[in-house]
Amino acid sequence: MKECLLCQKQFDPEQDLTDPAQLTGQLLAEEDYGDAGQLCPDCLASRGRLAMMYRSDCFD
Repeated sequence: MKECLLCQKQFDPEQDLTDPAQLTGQLLAEEDYGDAGQLCPDCLASRGRLAMMYRSDCFD
């Protein structure tokens, strides 16, 4: 178990991500933010949803 960098909730970093928003958040964590493996699935999903709504450079 790890503690999320953003919300401090405990999470399993080995948990499979299946939600498209989580996967998008994970991609951004790896490519843009440099915090891959440090965010819980809920925070990844929030980041992914925001990117899908507001970042035109992500999904042209």
